[in-house]
Amino acid sequence: MYRDPGARHAQSPHDPAGPTGPHGVVGGHAPWPNVAPGADADEALPDRHTSRYRDRVRSTADHVALRRCVLAVSVLADVDVVPSDLGVILPGPPAVTVGWDEVAAAAGPAGAGPDVTAVARRRVEELLRLHAFVAELGDAAAGRLRSAARVVALPPGHADHLGRGWVRERLLGGALELGIGVHGLTGDPGGDGGRVTPLHAGVALAAGVAEARWWPHLRRHVDRMGALAAARLGRDGLEGVIRPVGGCDVLALLASPALRRHLAAGDGSGMRAVAVPMRRRGWYDLSRVDPAFVGAAWSATDELDRGAPRPLLVTADEVALSRG
Repeated sequence: MYRDPGARHAQSPHDPAGPTGPHGVVGGHAPWPNVAPGADADEALPDRHTSRYRDRVRSTADHVALRRCVLAVSVLADVDVVPSDLGVILPGPPAVTVGWDEVAAAAGPAGAGPDVTAVARRRVEELLRLHAFVAELGDAAAGRLRSAARVVALPPGHADHLGRGWVRERLLGGALELGIGVHGLTGDPGGDGGRVTPLHAGVALAAGVAEARWWPHLRRHVDRMGALAAARLGRDGLEGVIRPVGGCDVLALLASPALRRHLAAGDGSGMRAVAVPMRRRGWYDLSRVDPAFVGAAWSATDELDRGAPRPLLVTADEVALSRG
Protein backbone atom coordinates (compact mmCIF):
# COMPACT_ATOMS: atom_id res chain seq x y z
CA MET A 1 0.00 0.00 0.00
CA TYR A 2 1.23 3.48 -0.87
CA ARG A 3 0.74 6.22 1.69
CA ASP A 4 1.72 9.83 0.92
CA PRO A 5 1.87 11.83 4.16
CA GLY A 6 2.64 15.00 2.23
CA ALA A 7 -0.68 14.95 0.40
CA ARG A 8 -2.56 16.48 3.33
CA HIS A 9 -0.41 19.61 3.12
CA ALA A 10 -1.48 20.49 -0.41
CA GLN A 11 -3.27 23.85 -0.62
CA SER A 12 -6.84 23.78 -1.80
CA PRO A 13 -7.51 25.58 -5.07
CA HIS A 14 -10.56 27.08 -3.31
CA ASP A 15 -8.42 28.73 -0.61
CA PRO A 16 -9.34 32.45 -0.51
CA ALA A 17 -5.68 33.29 -0.79
CA GLY A 18 -5.60 31.32 -4.01
CA PRO A 19 -2.71 29.21 -5.21
CA THR A 20 -0.46 32.26 -5.56
CA GLY A 21 1.34 34.09 -2.79
CA PRO A 22 2.88 37.57 -2.62
CA HIS A 23 4.41 38.86 -5.86
CA GLY A 24 2.51 36.25 -7.90
CA VAL A 25 4.64 33.33 -6.70
CA VAL A 26 3.05 30.04 -7.74
CA GLY A 27 3.89 26.89 -5.82
CA GLY A 28 6.96 28.56 -4.28
CA HIS A 29 8.48 29.72 -7.59
CA ALA A 30 8.51 33.09 -9.31
CA PRO A 31 6.27 33.44 -12.38
CA TRP A 32 9.33 33.86 -14.64
CA PRO A 33 12.38 31.64 -14.15
CA ASN A 34 14.83 34.56 -14.21
CA VAL A 35 12.77 37.43 -12.80
CA ALA A 36 12.83 38.51 -9.15
CA PRO A 37 9.46 38.82 -7.36
CA GLY A 38 7.99 42.27 -7.89
CA ALA A 39 10.31 43.14 -10.80
CA ASP A 40 9.42 43.73 -14.41
CA ALA A 41 9.68 40.82 -16.80
CA ASP A 42 12.65 42.37 -18.59
CA GLU A 43 14.72 42.74 -15.40
CA ALA A 44 16.51 39.45 -15.68
CA LEU A 45 18.43 37.96 -12.79
CA PRO A 46 22.10 37.00 -13.22
CA ASP A 47 22.84 33.64 -14.83
CA ARG A 48 23.87 32.15 -11.49
CA HIS A 49 20.31 32.62 -10.21
CA THR A 50 18.69 31.10 -13.29
CA SER A 51 21.09 28.17 -13.03
CA ARG A 52 20.05 27.56 -9.42
CA TYR A 53 16.41 27.85 -10.42
CA ARG A 54 16.83 25.28 -13.18
CA ASP A 55 18.65 22.97 -10.77
CA ARG A 56 15.77 23.26 -8.28
CA VAL A 57 13.17 22.60 -10.95
CA ARG A 58 15.14 19.64 -12.29
CA SER A 59 15.56 18.25 -8.77
CA THR A 60 11.84 18.63 -8.08
CA ALA A 61 10.94 16.93 -11.37
CA ASP A 62 13.29 14.03 -10.61
CA HIS A 63 11.81 13.68 -7.13
CA VAL A 64 8.28 13.54 -8.53
CA ALA A 65 9.37 10.90 -11.06
CA LEU A 66 10.88 8.78 -8.28
CA ARG A 67 7.71 9.04 -6.21
CA ARG A 68 5.75 7.93 -9.25
CA CYS A 69 8.09 4.97 -9.66
CA VAL A 70 7.72 4.00 -6.00
CA LEU A 71 3.93 4.23 -6.34
CA ALA A 72 4.09 1.84 -9.31
CA VAL A 73 6.16 -0.61 -7.26
CA SER A 74 3.67 -0.43 -4.41
CA VAL A 75 0.63 -0.98 -6.62
CA LEU A 76 2.00 -3.54 -9.08
CA ALA A 77 4.31 -5.51 -6.77
CA ASP A 78 2.29 -5.18 -3.54
CA VAL A 79 5.11 -3.59 -1.54
CA ASP A 80 4.09 -1.48 1.49
CA VAL A 81 5.81 1.91 1.34
CA VAL A 82 5.45 5.33 2.99
CA PRO A 83 7.27 8.12 1.12
CA SER A 84 8.84 10.83 3.26
CA ASP A 85 11.13 13.79 2.73
CA LEU A 86 14.15 11.63 3.58
CA GLY A 87 13.23 8.61 1.49
CA VAL A 88 10.96 5.59 1.29
CA ILE A 89 9.89 4.09 4.60
CA LEU A 90 9.31 0.33 4.60
CA PRO A 91 6.98 -0.11 7.59
CA GLY A 92 8.28 -3.57 8.49
CA PRO A 93 8.45 -4.45 11.28
CA PRO A 94 11.09 -3.30 11.78
CA ALA A 95 10.67 -0.07 9.83
CA VAL A 96 13.57 1.04 7.64
CA THR A 97 14.10 4.12 5.47
CA VAL A 98 15.71 3.88 2.04
CA GLY A 99 17.07 7.27 0.97
CA TRP A 100 15.92 8.95 -2.24
CA ASP A 101 19.48 9.03 -3.54
CA GLU A 102 19.64 5.25 -3.26
CA VAL A 103 16.25 4.89 -4.94
CA ALA A 104 17.44 7.17 -7.75
CA ALA A 105 20.60 5.11 -8.23
CA ALA A 106 18.54 1.92 -8.43
CA ALA A 107 16.05 3.41 -10.90
CA GLY A 108 18.85 4.70 -13.11
CA PRO A 109 18.27 7.11 -15.99
CA ALA A 110 15.02 5.31 -16.82
CA GLY A 111 13.58 6.45 -13.48
CA ALA A 112 13.89 10.17 -14.22
CA GLY A 113 11.54 10.31 -17.19
CA PRO A 114 7.86 11.23 -17.20
CA ASP A 115 6.83 7.60 -17.68
CA VAL A 116 7.69 4.75 -15.30
CA THR A 117 9.55 2.11 -17.27
CA ALA A 118 9.41 -1.58 -16.41
CA VAL A 119 13.18 -1.60 -15.89
CA ALA A 120 13.13 1.26 -13.35
CA ARG A 121 10.18 -0.27 -11.53
CA ARG A 122 11.78 -3.73 -11.32
CA ARG A 123 15.11 -2.35 -10.14
CA VAL A 124 13.50 -0.23 -7.42
CA GLU A 125 11.30 -3.16 -6.39
CA GLU A 126 14.34 -5.40 -5.95
CA LEU A 127 16.16 -2.71 -3.97
CA LEU A 128 13.22 -2.28 -1.58
CA ARG A 129 12.69 -6.02 -1.19
CA LEU A 130 16.35 -6.58 -0.37
CA HIS A 131 16.28 -3.78 2.22
CA ALA A 132 13.14 -5.26 3.78
CA PHE A 133 14.80 -8.68 3.80
CA VAL A 134 17.90 -7.34 5.56
CA ALA A 135 15.81 -5.42 8.13
CA GLU A 136 13.67 -8.47 8.90
CA LEU A 137 16.67 -10.77 9.44
CA GLY A 138 18.58 -8.29 11.57
CA ASP A 139 21.89 -9.72 12.77
CA ALA A 140 21.41 -12.84 10.63
CA ALA A 141 21.27 -10.80 7.40
CA ALA A 142 25.03 -10.69 6.87
CA GLY A 143 25.38 -14.46 6.85
CA ARG A 144 22.36 -14.92 4.60
CA LEU A 145 23.67 -12.41 2.05
CA ARG A 146 27.07 -14.08 2.14
CA SER A 147 25.62 -17.54 1.45
CA ALA A 148 23.52 -16.16 -1.43
CA ALA A 149 26.36 -14.14 -3.00
CA ARG A 150 27.41 -15.06 -6.54
CA VAL A 151 29.38 -13.56 -9.41
CA VAL A 152 27.23 -11.63 -11.88
CA ALA A 153 28.45 -11.06 -15.45
CA LEU A 154 26.71 -8.42 -17.57
CA PRO A 155 27.44 -6.57 -20.81
CA PRO A 156 28.27 -2.88 -20.32
CA GLY A 157 25.05 -0.88 -20.48
CA HIS A 158 22.85 -3.84 -19.55
CA ALA A 159 19.53 -2.95 -17.90
CA ASP A 160 20.59 -4.67 -14.65
CA HIS A 161 24.09 -3.14 -14.56
CA LEU A 162 24.59 -0.92 -11.48
CA GLY A 163 27.36 1.24 -12.94
CA ARG A 164 31.13 1.46 -12.79
CA GLY A 165 31.30 1.40 -9.00
CA TRP A 166 29.70 -2.05 -8.98
CA VAL A 167 32.25 -3.62 -11.36
CA ARG A 168 34.95 -5.82 -9.78
CA GLU A 169 36.54 -7.19 -12.95
CA ARG A 170 36.38 -6.76 -16.73
CA LEU A 171 36.94 -9.81 -18.90
CA LEU A 172 39.33 -9.47 -21.80
CA GLY A 173 37.42 -8.83 -25.00
CA GLY A 174 35.18 -6.17 -23.44
CA ALA A 175 31.88 -8.05 -23.69
CA LEU A 176 31.35 -8.76 -19.99
CA GLU A 177 31.88 -6.97 -16.68
CA LEU A 178 31.77 -8.84 -13.38
CA GLY A 179 30.33 -7.80 -10.05
CA ILE A 180 28.61 -9.23 -6.97
CA GLY A 181 24.99 -10.32 -6.81
CA VAL A 182 22.70 -12.44 -4.65
CA HIS A 183 20.92 -15.58 -5.79
CA GLY A 184 17.29 -16.35 -5.05
CA LEU A 185 16.45 -13.51 -2.63
CA THR A 186 14.05 -11.37 -4.69
CA GLY A 187 11.14 -13.72 -5.27
CA ASP A 188 12.50 -15.57 -8.30
CA PRO A 189 12.33 -19.38 -8.27
CA GLY A 190 15.18 -21.04 -6.42
CA GLY A 191 17.57 -23.64 -7.78
CA ASP A 192 20.23 -23.06 -10.39
CA GLY A 193 17.76 -21.27 -12.68
CA GLY A 194 16.89 -18.53 -10.17
CA ARG A 195 17.90 -15.01 -11.14
CA VAL A 196 20.99 -13.45 -9.58
CA THR A 197 20.29 -9.85 -8.60
CA PRO A 198 23.19 -7.38 -8.52
CA LEU A 199 23.86 -6.35 -4.92
CA HIS A 200 23.37 -2.65 -4.20
CA ALA A 201 26.06 -1.11 -2.02
CA GLY A 202 23.41 0.36 0.29
CA VAL A 203 21.95 -3.07 1.00
CA ALA A 204 25.38 -4.46 1.92
CA LEU A 205 25.97 -1.41 4.14
CA ALA A 206 22.62 -1.92 5.88
CA ALA A 207 23.60 -5.53 6.59
CA GLY A 208 26.95 -4.42 7.97
CA VAL A 209 29.08 -6.34 5.47
CA ALA A 210 32.08 -5.39 3.34
CA GLU A 211 31.14 -7.29 0.20
CA ALA A 212 34.46 -6.54 -1.51
CA ARG A 213 36.10 -9.08 0.80
CA TRP A 214 33.91 -11.80 -0.71
CA TRP A 215 35.31 -11.38 -4.20
CA PRO A 216 38.26 -13.85 -4.11
CA HIS A 217 36.02 -16.63 -2.80
CA LEU A 218 33.22 -15.82 -5.29
CA ARG A 219 35.73 -15.80 -8.14
CA ARG A 220 36.98 -19.26 -7.16
CA HIS A 221 33.39 -20.48 -6.89
CA VAL A 222 32.47 -19.42 -10.42
CA ASP A 223 35.70 -20.96 -11.72
CA ARG A 224 34.72 -24.28 -10.13
CA MET A 225 31.16 -24.07 -11.45
CA GLY A 226 32.52 -23.36 -14.95
CA ALA A 227 34.75 -26.44 -14.71
CA LEU A 228 31.72 -28.48 -13.65
CA ALA A 229 29.70 -27.09 -16.57
CA ALA A 230 32.53 -28.03 -18.96
CA ALA A 231 32.60 -31.57 -17.55
CA ARG A 232 28.85 -31.89 -18.06
CA LEU A 233 29.09 -30.65 -21.62
CA GLY A 234 31.87 -33.12 -22.34
CA ARG A 235 29.76 -35.94 -20.96
CA ASP A 236 26.26 -35.19 -22.26
CA GLY A 237 26.39 -31.91 -24.19
CA LEU A 238 25.22 -33.25 -27.53
CA GLU A 239 22.31 -30.79 -27.61
CA GLY A 240 24.73 -27.87 -27.48
CA VAL A 241 23.03 -26.04 -24.59
CA ILE A 242 24.73 -24.42 -21.58
CA ARG A 243 22.68 -24.12 -18.40
CA PRO A 244 23.26 -22.45 -15.01
CA VAL A 245 25.29 -24.36 -12.43
CA GLY A 246 25.56 -23.72 -8.71
CA GLY A 247 23.60 -20.48 -8.83
CA CYS A 248 25.81 -19.07 -11.60
CA ASP A 249 24.01 -18.17 -14.82
CA VAL A 250 25.49 -18.73 -18.27
CA LEU A 251 27.09 -15.30 -18.63
CA ALA A 252 28.78 -15.74 -15.26
CA LEU A 253 30.02 -19.22 -16.21
CA LEU A 254 31.85 -17.69 -19.17
CA ALA A 255 34.11 -16.00 -16.60
CA SER A 256 35.55 -19.46 -15.88
CA PRO A 257 38.78 -20.25 -17.80
CA ALA A 258 37.92 -23.97 -17.73
CA LEU A 259 34.64 -23.47 -19.58
CA ARG A 260 36.17 -21.02 -22.05
CA ARG A 261 38.97 -23.49 -22.86
CA HIS A 262 36.45 -26.28 -23.36
CA LEU A 263 34.30 -24.20 -25.70
CA ALA A 264 37.23 -22.72 -27.65
CA ALA A 265 38.81 -26.14 -28.25
CA GLY A 266 35.57 -27.75 -29.34
CA ASP A 267 35.98 -27.30 -33.09
CA GLY A 268 39.78 -27.08 -33.24
CA SER A 269 39.89 -23.39 -34.24
CA GLY A 270 40.58 -21.94 -30.81
CA MET A 271 37.42 -19.82 -30.97
CA ARG A 272 33.75 -20.66 -30.56
CA ALA A 273 30.69 -18.52 -31.24
CA VAL A 274 28.24 -18.85 -28.35
CA ALA A 275 24.69 -17.47 -28.40
CA VAL A 276 23.51 -16.25 -24.99
CA PRO A 277 20.40 -14.13 -25.68
CA MET A 278 19.14 -14.75 -22.13
CA ARG A 279 21.23 -15.09 -19.00
CA ARG A 280 19.97 -18.58 -18.15
CA ARG A 281 20.58 -20.33 -21.49
CA GLY A 282 23.40 -20.49 -24.00
CA TRP A 283 23.85 -22.33 -27.30
CA TYR A 284 27.34 -23.17 -28.58
CA ASP A 285 26.54 -25.32 -31.61
CA LEU A 286 25.29 -22.54 -33.86
CA SER A 287 25.14 -24.84 -36.88
CA ARG A 288 21.86 -26.02 -35.33
CA VAL A 289 20.57 -22.53 -34.54
CA ASP A 290 18.69 -20.26 -36.96
CA PRO A 291 20.79 -17.09 -37.39
CA ALA A 292 17.73 -14.93 -36.66
CA PHE A 293 17.06 -16.77 -33.41
CA VAL A 294 19.60 -14.92 -31.27
CA GLY A 295 18.27 -11.42 -31.95
CA ALA A 296 14.64 -12.54 -31.76
CA ALA A 297 15.16 -14.37 -28.45
CA TRP A 298 17.04 -11.40 -27.00
CA SER A 299 14.24 -8.99 -27.98
CA ALA A 300 11.55 -11.28 -26.56
CA THR A 301 13.29 -11.70 -23.19
CA ASP A 302 12.62 -9.43 -20.22
CA GLU A 303 15.23 -6.65 -20.23
CA LEU A 304 16.71 -7.60 -16.86
CA ASP A 305 17.06 -11.24 -17.95
CA ARG A 306 18.61 -10.53 -21.34
CA GLY A 307 22.08 -11.71 -22.23
CA ALA A 308 23.99 -10.57 -25.32
CA PRO A 309 22.15 -9.33 -28.43
CA ARG A 310 24.61 -11.06 -30.78
CA PRO A 311 26.76 -14.19 -30.50
CA LEU A 312 29.78 -13.99 -28.21
CA LEU A 313 33.18 -14.99 -29.57
CA VAL A 314 34.85 -17.09 -26.89
CA THR A 315 38.54 -18.00 -26.74
CA ALA A 316 40.53 -19.42 -23.85
CA ASP A 317 41.30 -15.89 -22.65
CA GLU A 318 38.62 -13.56 -24.04
CA VAL A 319 34.91 -13.05 -24.52
CA ALA A 320 34.06 -10.55 -27.26
CA LEU A 321 30.80 -9.47 -28.86
CA SER A 322 30.56 -10.35 -32.55
CA ARG A 323 29.95 -7.56 -35.03
CA GLY A 324 26.43 -6.97 -36.18
